[in-house]
Amino acid sequence: MTTIAPETVEQTTLDPTNPADITHIVDQRDAANDVTSAVIEGREVTALCGYRFIPYRQPEGRPVCQPCVDAYGKIVGA
Repeated sequence: MTTIAPETVEQTTLDPTNPADITHIVDQRDAANDVTSAVIEGREVTALCGYRFIPYRQPEGRPVCQPCVDAYGKIVGA
């Protein structure tokens, strides 16, 4: 009988001041910011805070960008 040890998951510390380590909100009303096609095509989108990035990972478990939240509140409240 062979016993397989569970894999150890490498824990990384997320820096909430590093824009690459946080979740950003993207206004997808602009066709240039379509996250799904950006993932497939490997192109940049622009977050509400102005940060430009290529989406490639799930946002779950990451802190949310407060400037994006503030900008979203202005859009929704308008």
